Amino acid sequence: VEFPAVLLNTSTGEIESEFHVYVQPQEHPLLSEFCTELTGITQDQVDEGVPLNICLSQFMKWIQKIQKEKKIIFSTDTQSNFSSEAKACTFVTWTDWDLGVCLQYECKRKQLRKPDILNSWIDLKATYRAFYNRKPKGLNGALQDLGIAFVGREHSGLDDSRNTARLAWRLICDGCVLRVTKSLDK
Repeated sequence: VEFPAVLLNTSTGEIESEFHVYVQPQEHPLLSEFCTELTGITQDQVDEGVPLNICLSQFMKWIQKIQKEKKIIFSTDTQSNFSSEAKACTFVTWTDWDLGVCLQYECKRKQLRKPDILNSWIDLKATYRAFYNRKPKGLNGALQDLGIAFVGREHSGLDDSRNTARLAWRLICDGCVLRVTKSLDK
């Protein structure tokens, strides 16, 4: 019901751009009380949202715009389209769930073409666990372990994205080299 993303500059730690869309549920248009309580997302917000195919289209327009503006490339891009100063970019998630299960399944079920750039990512939970050698109790727990307060509302997609970026920045500052942990590409 929500599709958020933030662009983290891994040289400065600044969030340089954000994407956020509410996705209108098609088969079960009414949100459960549990969903609203967990995420804070209201029925009105999803009613005014867009179907997943439109959301993915808007997301790709956002990606293409920031690729041009900031000279960013993804591993799926053909190198020849970009100059030598192009900066590598990839997705960072907390677990494989959102991109590896949810979006994968939804796109298959709805016969939508999932953008190739969403086929590989860094699972920050796994990276955190390996780098610090401890098992985090959720995104908030990982932040707390490092003395960082979660900003915003837990399980709000945009707030979770911002906090995931903050955690990624901390890992980078602590010397962690972030590498893709999961790829669905053949």
